[in-house]
Amino acid sequence: VYVPIYSDIYNQTRDSRTLLTATLSIRNTSLRDSLFIRKIDYYNTEGDLVRSYIDESIYLRPMESIDYVIEQQDKAGGSGANFLIDWYSRKPMNPLFQAVMVGGLGSQAFSFTTEGIEVYKY
Repeated sequence: VYVPIYSDIYNQTRDSRTLLTATLSIRNTSLRDSLFIRKIDYYNTEGDLVRSYIDESIYLRPMESIDYVIEQQDKAGGSGANFLIDWYSRKPMNPLFQAVMVGGLGSQAFSFTTEGIEVYKY
């Protein structure tokens, strides 16, 4: 699953950027089955691997969620950052992969979300 992350956005000009806090949320939507995660990798705008978040597979119990935060001052990702998540389950399910970005300009705060899309290995 590919999840877009905006760790910064352009503000008025290409040279002016606003840093954002981004949270990746992985949610097991099944009431009965576990969701297994093999890989959670964070890539920057240029497509370079910035960091891997897990070294071995983890699982989420039914209805469990897990979050990973890209802190506001973390500039490694950029405006085109993304997570690539490799997951599986023993039975068909539709887990939810979302990101929430939060920031502010002056006295105004804002937030927005993105959703993951399935990508296929070739």
